[in-house]
Amino acid sequence: MDTVKHKPLVALALTCIVIMLSPQYVRESLYLHIEDWKRGEYWRFFSAHLTHYSWTHCLSNVIGLLLLIGIFKDTKQSMHWLTAVIISCITISSGLILFSTQLDWYVGFSGVLTSLYAYASIKTFAENTKISTFILIGLIVYVVIQVYGGLIGSMLISDLKTSPYAHAYGLIAGVLYGFIERYYLKISNGSNKQ
Repeated sequence: MDTVKHKPLVALALTCIVIMLSPQYVRESLYLHIEDWKRGEYWRFFSAHLTHYSWTHCLSNVIGLLLLIGIFKDTKQSMHWLTAVIISCITISSGLILFSTQLDWYVGFSGVLTSLYAYASIKTFAENTKISTFILIGLIVYVVIQVYGGLIGSMLISDLKTSPYAHAYGLIAGVLYGFIERYYLKISNGSNKQ
């Protein structure tokens, strides 16, 4: 595996762990508290995605990130991953602030992780059709269960302060960015042939 291509993802995993090792008051200063964000604490827009409520929450996302690197080890350059993360954070935080009015605060990387899996699956669909199809179907089922079966999720993992809508916004962001990048690549390859 070429770790240079995946440096941003490895750095994200390590950042999540370092933040989890921080004192509770430091972690809370990174949560996406909607009212604090409205008062100008704009770092929360991004930092909430690197912060977790518990070690179970943190380690499940770190393991998911490492699996992503393993599954898509031969794909993408580091800038593509970094752009996908930024777009995911913007989309998820915007969606939560604009449409999840019942939510007071949010933490977690799983929405971004959902987005990254969707993005990589769309981007590499031609090379990894079976794996990409399996992952996309799994993500859709997961998001539907999260959004429409919230009680099931809350019974299984009761210590998380997360929003099922973060996964939905992440799925949308990843699919759209994957298609946009594929389309842009197709257009740029077409113009290079002329």
